[in-house]
Amino acid sequence: MRRESVKVLLLASAAAFVLSACALSGNKGTAPSLFDLGPMSSQAVAPVPDLQLSEMSAPPWLAGSGIAYRLAYQNEFQPQFYRDSRWTAPPAALLSERLRQKLALAPRGAGSKPVVLRLELVEFEQRFSSPTQSEVRVSLRARLGEGAGITQTFEAVKPSRSGDAAGAVRAFSEASDEVLTQILAWAALTATAKP
Repeated sequence: MRRESVKVLLLASAAAFVLSACALSGNKGTAPSLFDLGPMSSQAVAPVPDLQLSEMSAPPWLAGSGIAYRLAYQNEFQPQFYRDSRWTAPPAALLSERLRQKLALAPRGAGSKPVVLRLELVEFEQRFSSPTQSEVRVSLRARLGEGAGITQTFEAVKPSRSGDAAGAVRAFSEASDEVLTQILAWAALTATAKP
């Protein structure tokens, strides 16, 4: 009986040692890959009015740094996020910084006072129509001016070169540049047309 008790005690001690060693080692997985929108495209930017940018808003599910995708061929109502890939900042912050970069390069149009530009991120996801085909969608709602202002929605859709986060990121970069260029052109045209 005593031998059995000693064996049980030794086995329990060995198990406790192994478990504590695992806990101390951390046994962490690899860190996620971090992505941003990369270098800006060389698209020409039309002269823009003096724009006063307000903070870009986003829906709660796009407020984090996850790279969103949707398997539309399985369940189009279920957004998902890549497990091992992240944005370096939430999409709205990345787009805001990209817009500031574009504004820094754009010539200023003639204008008397700054015009308020508010942007709302509507969509920023990769959508799979099949296991091998996907595209990214970037959609922004822009409001120019105080109060109700003038509102318009802009969207760009670009095919993903591959069905993974890296392929999506390249397409996101292209679509983001396209949408922001459209918004700046609209803001320039709308601001000059206002009485």
